[in-house]
Amino acid sequence: MAEEKPAGSRLTPTIKTLAARTGYSIGTISKALRGSPVVTPSTREAIFAAARELGYQANARGMALRTGRTYQAAVLMPITSAAGYEWDGVEYTQILSGISQALEGSDYQLAVHGYRKFDDACAIARRIVDQRLADGLIFSGVLSDDARITMLVEADFPFVSLGRCRKPFVYAHVDIDNEWAAYAATARLIAGGHRRVALINAGPRYSYALDRIDGFSRAFREAGLTPSLDLVRGGDLSTRFGRESTLALVNQPAPPTALVCVNESTTLGAMSALVSLGLAVGVDIDVVAYDDINVSAYFSPPVTTFYQPIEVLGRRLGEFLLRRMAGEKPAQLVEIFRPELIGRQPDNLGGRLIGPD
Repeated sequence: MAEEKPAGSRLTPTIKTLAARTGYSIGTISKALRGSPVVTPSTREAIFAAARELGYQANARGMALRTGRTYQAAVLMPITSAAGYEWDGVEYTQILSGISQALEGSDYQLAVHGYRKFDDACAIARRIVDQRLADGLIFSGVLSDDARITMLVEADFPFVSLGRCRKPFVYAHVDIDNEWAAYAATARLIAGGHRRVALINAGPRYSYALDRIDGFSRAFREAGLTPSLDLVRGGDLSTRFGRESTLALVNQPAPPTALVCVNESTTLGAMSALVSLGLAVGVDIDVVAYDDINVSAYFSPPVTTFYQPIEVLGRRLGEFLLRRMAGEKPAQLVEIFRPELIGRQPDNLGGRLIGPD
């Protein structure tokens, strides 16, 4: 016989109670209560209305007050506003996938905050800190002098960046060794006989773009040559930018005999331009690319690539943020990846495959 409850007693409401009242699944209710953007506003309001009616919201607020945590892991994600940007969001889907994998099984939910301008990203980061909207923050697109890093370090707020600024701060970060990648690609081409090498790069305000120029220049200097800095182009990394840059470079009086492209999107544009000019990759001009989602294997012809799966970087970002939010020191949460060389073309003028040690 079931035990009778004393008159006037009331069971403490749970997520199961909310599920029974609203008809929504436990997963949907949990996401709504944690502020997940995947839950529609109407669904969230219905769940919160039921929570208020049952007294659940007060319990949730009490837990937050007791722990001092929101159980939100925030990610700043740029929303490209450039017209005709063909590669928009491809890499960020992989980054978010990796972060989500790292957070699986934890108490944390992912909260994505989109922005269009860098100033907006700074304002959002400040609001997250000041209003305690999350317990930690992940972001990318790091500038050489990045106001977000300065602010977050001074606030001692847990964060992990994908990329490094050029200030001597100690903070958790994951990055590609961009200086080495550009050096290795350029040195490989110089060893194959190239002297006029172009670099299709990101805009110079980004820290990794400057790192790549450093590596590009070092390869020339170590070979006793003057760097072909007149062949460096910086822009928005769209396919269109890769195409337009290549057309301009190849049509100048002293054109490049090889191209180093900073991502798959610019590589695709560069190859489109070369085809339109009747130039064959690997015959008339050589191309070396950087790849993070394994697209370059499908280019025709396939090009030599420095490959680093971006999903792996996303997982490490999530792992580091969990550890940072748990109190681990930022100096212990640093990892720099060197991409893998995948040689698909000889990359030389004389038909022999020659690369740096």
